[in-house]
Amino acid sequence: MPRPKRTIAVLGDLHYEAPQDADYRRAREQILRHAPEAVFQLGDQGGYSHCGTWQSFMEGLEFLTDFDRPFHTLIGNHDLEGPAYPTDAQAVAEWCQAFDRDQPYQAVDLGEALVICLSSTRFRANTGCCHEVYLDETQVAWFVSTLAENRRRPTFVFSHAPPLGSGLRVLQSIHLKCPNAWLNHTDRPERFIEIVVRNPQIKLWFSAHNHLGQWYPDSLARVNQCTFAHTGVIGEVSRDDYRHSRLLEFDAGGFVLLTIDHATGATTVDLRHDYASGRSQRLSPLVQETGGMHFAPPACPTGPDRVQVGRSTFALHRGMLVEYDVRLAAPLGVVLDGLGDARAQACGDELHVVDRQGSVRVLRANPQGRFMRVFEPNPARSQARSA
Repeated sequence: MPRPKRTIAVLGDLHYEAPQDADYRRAREQILRHAPEAVFQLGDQGGYSHCGTWQSFMEGLEFLTDFDRPFHTLIGNHDLEGPAYPTDAQAVAEWCQAFDRDQPYQAVDLGEALVICLSSTRFRANTGCCHEVYLDETQVAWFVSTLAENRRRPTFVFSHAPPLGSGLRVLQSIHLKCPNAWLNHTDRPERFIEIVVRNPQIKLWFSAHNHLGQWYPDSLARVNQCTFAHTGVIGEVSRDDYRHSRLLEFDAGGFVLLTIDHATGATTVDLRHDYASGRSQRLSPLVQETGGMHFAPPACPTGPDRVQVGRSTFALHRGMLVEYDVRLAAPLGVVLDGLGDARAQACGDELHVVDRQGSVRVLRANPQGRFMRVFEPNPARSQARSA
């Protein structure tokens, strides 16, 4: 298909730090060479030295304003952790004030497409890990309603973390253990992929959060009619030394996804998609290596001998027992860590983990029917319970 005529830029986690300003300026210049009509940024504006502060919001605002064209951003998990705000509502309100928004989520009309930006709105009140990327019920209802009103318009969705079942790479040693790999990770995370299936006008869903490059086989994935696209980072927070952003070229007939490699400024065409035929052509180079610290879980076990309890199946990987959703074939979380030569077996509605000496650990599901553990419980809730 011919190259579409409209272009937007998509940036992942910003995590701006002043000492790296030259890198951010250079990245902005590289992006502007392609003359995007708008810039979309996927949250986490502030560097780790001052995440969630008014300073971080102002730095993000300044960086995006200096593109000198319309820009749109959203709230990531780190944008809500500022110590100056006693409640999540106050943190969200300050973010909205900084970016001149009435609410943290929005729809943006791009003519041939509708864009929906979704924001995390809970940090201190999260029931599991405080860094879970959480969409509140009001926002989810607005999302569903907005989709219902625009069923015939190609729609692009932007969120900080991806939905469960998207097929994108997540990090076993970090986000699955927290757990905060998926949107609303501990609260019915499967609902978002169900929304995608019910709304075939959703053609693209961008997310960030992993700080990885964009050339892994699972940095792009397709479920039904929707292409899910992971977006990398500009700064030193990269977990694999790749510094990537995305360009999206689109029109009424389809889209082309490209990667900007900020190490060189070069662009690579990743994928072409045609709406009429439903065909996608993957073109980007693929990187296969897995890091020693930041690694993805293996594929969901599917064989007849897999260990399954209820809706979950399990795999042992790098000393961790990983739980998967059977229907979505997606990793849910980590059940146990520090395992050596052990094996898991299903015993009715229990999961038994047997070590080399024959000792058995009996595990039972939580009220949601799952076994995954919260390795990083929310300290705010722990303090509240002990008060």
